[in-house]
Amino acid sequence: MMIFKYWDKMFNEGIFLIRFMFIVVLASYNSFHGMSYAQSKMDRPNIVLYLADDLGTMDIGPYGNKHVKTPNLDKLSQKSILFNQAFSTATTCAPSRSALFTGLYPQRNGSHSNRVAVRDTVKSIVQYFVNEGYRVAIAGKLDVGPRQVFPFEYIPGTNRREPGTEGKKGMFPDLYLEPVDKWFADRDPSQPFLLIVSDHSTHMSWPLHPEYTAENVNIPPFHVDTKDTRQLRARYYTDITKLDYNVGETMKMLERHQLEDNTIVLFTADQGPQLPFGKWTLYDYGVQVPLIVSWPGHVKKKSKTDALVSHVDIIPTLLEMVGGKVPEGIDGQSFYSAVKDPNQSHRESVFANHNGDKFYDQSPSRMLRTSSYKYIVNLEPEMPASAGKKPYPSWIKKAEIDAKAKVVVDRLNQRPAEELYDLKADRYEMKNLAGLPKYKKLIEGFRKQMEVVRNAQGDIGDNWKKDLEKLPADNKPNPLIPYQF
Repeated sequence: MMIFKYWDKMFNEGIFLIRFMFIVVLASYNSFHGMSYAQSKMDRPNIVLYLADDLGTMDIGPYGNKHVKTPNLDKLSQKSILFNQAFSTATTCAPSRSALFTGLYPQRNGSHSNRVAVRDTVKSIVQYFVNEGYRVAIAGKLDVGPRQVFPFEYIPGTNRREPGTEGKKGMFPDLYLEPVDKWFADRDPSQPFLLIVSDHSTHMSWPLHPEYTAENVNIPPFHVDTKDTRQLRARYYTDITKLDYNVGETMKMLERHQLEDNTIVLFTADQGPQLPFGKWTLYDYGVQVPLIVSWPGHVKKKSKTDALVSHVDIIPTLLEMVGGKVPEGIDGQSFYSAVKDPNQSHRESVFANHNGDKFYDQSPSRMLRTSSYKYIVNLEPEMPASAGKKPYPSWIKKAEIDAKAKVVVDRLNQRPAEELYDLKADRYEMKNLAGLPKYKKLIEGFRKQMEVVRNAQGDIGDNWKKDLEKLPADNKPNPLIPYQF
C-alpha cells in the first residue's frame, strides 16, 4: 500500500509540475508573440508607390532598352524583383488609376471611361491603409475621383509645367519634388506612411527640344520608321530620362531621411505611351506595365519573375506585405508569394478593357491574356480606331511604296472583330491568328472565358454604349479631382 501511495503522490506532483511548466511556456509564448506583434505594428514598413504616366515597358533600361538612359531605374532594379508579365486593367488614365487604387476592375468601380469617376460607395487604397494606421499621401498627378473615395493628403506644389513652356499649347507636365522632401522631414517618424509619387513627366506633350537625336533612338517593329517617328521618339525618350532623374531624387530622399531600409518601393506605370499600338489599345505596348518591387532584406536582389499579375492585385499585395487585412470582395489577389519566391506563379490570365470617351480613341475592346496567347474582342470593329484620326502623314506616304508600312497603317486604321496572337512566336503581335481553322477551339475557349469575365463585372452586351452616352459632350472632367499646382 505504501508503494501505491508513494507512486500516487509522485504522479500527482508530476502532473502539477507538467501543468505548471505548460502554463509558463504558454505565457512565455503569448508574451513573446504579443511583443512581436506589437513590435511589428510599430515597425511596419513604409511604402513608396512610384506611378509613371504613359510609359512603355520596353522603353526603359531594366526591361532591355539599350537606347534610353535610365540609370536610376537600372540601379533600383538591381536591388529589386522585376515582373516580366505585369498588366494594367485599362489603357486610359482615369480607368487605369482607379482600378489600381481600388482593386476593382473599371466596370466594377464605375470608372469605365476616361474622365469618369468611380462610384461613391467604393473604398480605395486610402481607406484600406488609413485603417491600418498609415498616413496616406500623394504627390503629382491625381486624375481620379470623387474626393470622398480618394481623400488623399495632397502634397501641394508638386505639379508644374516644364520651364519655358508657359503659354504654349499642350500639357508639358513636370514634377517638382522639393515639397516631397519637406514632407519627409516634417512627418511623424512613429507613423508608417504610404506615399504615391505620381509622375506624369512622360505624358504628352513631350519636350520641344529633345536631348536625344533622331539617329540614336530605336524604332519597334510595329511602328513605321520615318524621320517624324524618330523625332517624336527622341522627345519621348527625353521625358523618360527626366522621369528617371525624379526616381533617383526620390530614392536619395529616402536615404537622406534614413528611410530606405524600412521602405517598400514599388515602381509601375498606368499604361503604355501615347503612340500607335500603345495607349488606348490592348496590345502589349499599351497594356503591359513595368513592375519593380524593392524591400531591403525581404526581396531577392536582381531577381525576375514571369508570374502573371494585374494592377488590381497591388492593394492586396501591399496589405499582405505590411501584415494588414486584405479586403474581401475586390478583384485583386495578392501576389506576395511571387515577391518572396520568383518561381511562384500567380494568375492563369489577366483581363483588361478600353472604352472611348467621345474625344480620344473610341474603339471599345476587351482582352484576355495568358503567358502564351492574347485574345482581343473589338466590340465595334466597323468603328475606325483612334477616333477616326489618321496615322502620321509620313506613315501614309511610306505605306504607298513600302509593303511592311502598309500592313502597319492598315492595322492602325481598322481592327477586326477578334484578334488572337501567339505571344511565344509573335512577341510584337503582328500576325492575327483568329481566322485560322487551326485555332478554332482556342478561340472558342477564349470566347466562353470572356463571357464569364464580362458578366461577372456587369459588362453585358451593349452596356458600354449606355455608359458612353452618359459622358459629357464637352468632354469636361466628371467629377475627377482637378489638377493642383
